[in-house]
Amino acid sequence: MKRSKSRHLLLSSVFSLSLLTPLALPANAETNTESINGFSKDKSHWQHEFEQNYLDSVKSTSIKKYSEAMSSRPSKVATEGNDASLNYAVQQLQEAGLKPRVKSYDVYMSKPKSISVSQTAPQQRKLSVIENIPEGTPYANEIVQGYNAYSPAGEVEAEIVYANYGRPEDFEELERRGISVKDKIVIARYGANFRGVKPSQAEQRGAAGVLLYSDPEDYVHGPVYPEGPWLPEDGIQRGSILYIFNYPGDPLTPGTASKKGTKRIDPADADSLPTVPTTPISYGEAEPLLAAMEGESAPESWQGGLPIDYKIGPGPTKVKLSLDIEYKNQPVNDVIVEIKGKKFPKEKIVIGAHRDTWVYGSNDNTSGWSTAMEIARSLGEMYQKGWRPDRTIVIAGWDGEEYGLLGSTEWVEEERKDLTKNAVAYLNMDGLGGKYFGASSVPSLDELIYSVTKEVEEPRTGTSVYDDWFARSGNKEPRLGQLGSGSDYTAFLQHIGVPSLGMGFGSPGGLYHSFYDNLDALQRFDDPDYQHHAAGAQLVGLAALRLANADVLPFQYSAYAREVVQLLENLEQNEGVDLSTVKAQAREWQFAASALEIKAADMIDDGIQGPETHKLKNINAAMLAQERDLINDKGLPERPWYKHQVWAPGMTTGYAALPLPALAEAIEAGDSKALEQASDALESALKDATNTVKSAIKK
Repeated sequence: MKRSKSRHLLLSSVFSLSLLTPLALPANAETNTESINGFSKDKSHWQHEFEQNYLDSVKSTSIKKYSEAMSSRPSKVATEGNDASLNYAVQQLQEAGLKPRVKSYDVYMSKPKSISVSQTAPQQRKLSVIENIPEGTPYANEIVQGYNAYSPAGEVEAEIVYANYGRPEDFEELERRGISVKDKIVIARYGANFRGVKPSQAEQRGAAGVLLYSDPEDYVHGPVYPEGPWLPEDGIQRGSILYIFNYPGDPLTPGTASKKGTKRIDPADADSLPTVPTTPISYGEAEPLLAAMEGESAPESWQGGLPIDYKIGPGPTKVKLSLDIEYKNQPVNDVIVEIKGKKFPKEKIVIGAHRDTWVYGSNDNTSGWSTAMEIARSLGEMYQKGWRPDRTIVIAGWDGEEYGLLGSTEWVEEERKDLTKNAVAYLNMDGLGGKYFGASSVPSLDELIYSVTKEVEEPRTGTSVYDDWFARSGNKEPRLGQLGSGSDYTAFLQHIGVPSLGMGFGSPGGLYHSFYDNLDALQRFDDPDYQHHAAGAQLVGLAALRLANADVLPFQYSAYAREVVQLLENLEQNEGVDLSTVKAQAREWQFAASALEIKAADMIDDGIQGPETHKLKNINAAMLAQERDLINDKGLPERPWYKHQVWAPGMTTGYAALPLPALAEAIEAGDSKALEQASDALESALKDATNTVKSAIKK
């Protein structure tokens, strides 16, 4: 539901720092008097004015223009197409009156020279490792073959063993059946976990190689492309297998920005580099391999969507992998735009979307980057008319995300000192080309997401985004996802403790990372008129504006602490452990945070003037500090790059969040000493957050 519009824009000296000249509003507009969390009543009125101007300035036609231009050519990192896309974005941002900067890094990356997969028994045939590219396809020579980034080079030939999704429990099932994968090639289907977990688990068990494919059970739930949005039999999912669950970014410079001259570790010592050759194929090519297998029938839950009886093997199917892959330092180029704040220019809200793709990537993630560019254009338009945010807003286009969160990680590592001191929040945009809203965040930002979704119209239904989301959630308050890894919030949240969220729109489909994620699919099946892209720009832009202009930063750390208490209680109930001491500390943080939020609300209600501005500064400093307090500089056990004590990706899931990671891993390992150490570290972090809040209450 779009916000009603104001009839007039009156200037007041109180807000002259944020608005230097008036912005025009429609003559028939009405004033919205609803208070906004974190804003005084008077400033809420002005904020509504600014927000309505922003909502009106977002144009789906502009996003469509960006999308079509940047989807016309593959934009894989370190390619000519990527450079062309970068130059286009810089030009468009300059035309919007902005001053984009390009930040370059020198990153150790793999580059496929030749990928070959052959069946050598019981029949002999060479498998296709690229889709059937129609004649006349633009830049067809730049389409990378099916390939897993950071796979080692190698040539291996062996019998294959089917391992379902390649999860730990799948390999354990093989072991229960007396089937070894040592010196075999594992064939596993995509899904259920991050693709890098599959070779990691195979590697630990001595496998010679790994073949990955997209099974129809997971990627075909309706008509396949071009009749529908599901994966055709020749479609191949590309993707990185870098062990980002150990650390993302340049594998040779963990914790340090990868610039020319940076000291690097030996590749043999890089914990994020796989050691088993791994490559993807289509389900059309996987079917004959699986059909020729013998041995036990796979369990019912392992049976996929191909018209065969899935057998486990080993053999008699044999496969030869010949992977000629070059490793060298290659350029990663981020583009950064700043809209400078007037009142607190050092404090910054960062909006980010990755701009690299695997092939055309119209959905992943030209949709996100085109939408982020529209946020920049719209805010730039307001800026040219005299508007200034209180805090600085940064819009970033990250490069190399598809290879392992390269550009965002290197930027965070380079800017660590400034971001640790001044970053208010990070807003991620990864996948905006769909019809159905979804979001994930740290608990302190949940209410901000709920509030902005109530202000933006859902194009499909005409209701608010929130109302549609509520209805799809069974008429209950929608649940937000937890942040694990797999996108560019990772370094912000889990390395340096910047509160983060991700918002987007998705649709059912199976074209992910394939040649078929293209403009035709996006415009016919996902978002034909780019209305959901525009809604995404409105949502993320509103969230940024509220964070930028709030009198009191609109974080709800009492909700965060309450969730930590619940997570601890879940561990106690499910695992039979006593966490009462650390739980008591979490409750103390909850009560203190609630008291601070009440104090801040009372100050806003009473009006902010004179000495109160100093108290407000202390409250905002506490709001900035609490997420940082959950960071332990020593990092997690065996994963020092990951420093957050509440959130990390699971070691065996890769994408999914593992709440209270050190505690959970110690419990799973049955290690009482590690459990004690993890409890102490978490309790210390929670105590730091509590003391931060109590100090702000006293001042």
